[in-house]
Amino acid sequence: MALFGRRITIAEAAAAIRAELGEGTGTPLAPELIDLSRLLRRLQAEPILVGGSAQPGLQEILDALPDAAGVLDGRGRISAGNAMLDALLGPGRSRGRTLLEATRSSELADATGLAIGGKFEKRELTLPAQGRLVLAMLAPLSGARAMLVLRDLTEQKRGESMRRDFIANASHELRTPVSAISGAVETLLGPGIPLDDSARGFIEMISRHADRLSRLTRDLLDLSRLESGEWKPELGPIELLPVCEAALGLVRERAEQKRLNLNCDAASTLRVVADRRAVEQILVNLLDNAVKFTPEGGRVTLLADDLGAQVLLAVIDTGPGIEPRHQQRIFERFYRADPGRSREAGGTGLGLAIVKHLAQAQGGEAGVESGAGGSRFWVKLRAAER
Repeated sequence: MALFGRRITIAEAAAAIRAELGEGTGTPLAPELIDLSRLLRRLQAEPILVGGSAQPGLQEILDALPDAAGVLDGRGRISAGNAMLDALLGPGRSRGRTLLEATRSSELADATGLAIGGKFEKRELTLPAQGRLVLAMLAPLSGARAMLVLRDLTEQKRGESMRRDFIANASHELRTPVSAISGAVETLLGPGIPLDDSARGFIEMISRHADRLSRLTRDLLDLSRLESGEWKPELGPIELLPVCEAALGLVRERAEQKRLNLNCDAASTLRVVADRRAVEQILVNLLDNAVKFTPEGGRVTLLADDLGAQVLLAVIDTGPGIEPRHQQRIFERFYRADPGRSREAGGTGLGLAIVKHLAQAQGGEAGVESGAGGSRFWVKLRAAER
């Protein structure tokens, strides 16, 4: 199909869009994007007939995308686009214009130059002319061109901000009554107040649930600070072995109660660029989960391994494992692979979300690998200079 004197093949468009969608990277795709991927393969195998001869259906591919999308020529001008692109940039602001002219975004213009030069670009930025926050993705095509996809994040980010503010405010307000309940319970269970067995049982139940509510409000506040960027890590070179030993010490008593074999495999020479308290909290959260869900007599191992530019921290257990369908979502707040069992163990459903955000705040990443023989939760952090 000729577009403004230029021709793009279906294979080029397919490769660009599949790169944009993250196909082959392990990133889960939404159902509509999976359908689009199938459409691309079908178009490659069976080109659409236009005027009696086989021609690629580029416009149909652009129209099939759920986001604003278009093709940029060698001068960075928009040579083709879908209706979503026209709606985002405004009538008459797309065809034949550069992205700088259409959006007034110098950052997007810089990304366009890099994409035309052969580099895939993915950035979250604001379009000044439209006042919209977008995720911009540009994939290089042959002939010094690029495929553009703009995903409008404005409403999503506004909703996330409102949710964070509500949770932070609600959690803050809950701290006072929870502290009052815990103080009253502690007084009632103290010496000098006679209680029959029935009354003591009810008060102890109140104490357990007050403790759980206290942990929940604390975790919610921590997570809100992490998501909003309010918490800033104090990055610096730290030795890992002392941090690993401190984290193990905090869970050792609970591990011994379940007769778990608790091990540590970390070289004394390993150092990372990180926030010491954040690393300790990451390890405590992962170890606490492993101890909770590993059956009696099992094994929990804390491993630290040198990957060169990064250091891998992993907690390996011999628990029941996590089904593959749950693994992509296990780091989401309140997501539970086994809700009944998680609540019974006393978890808040926020520990792994905190791990993920703490790792990302320090320039790292978190993940999980799991099977029938147990789970391996890992975090990668930047290695310090040796």
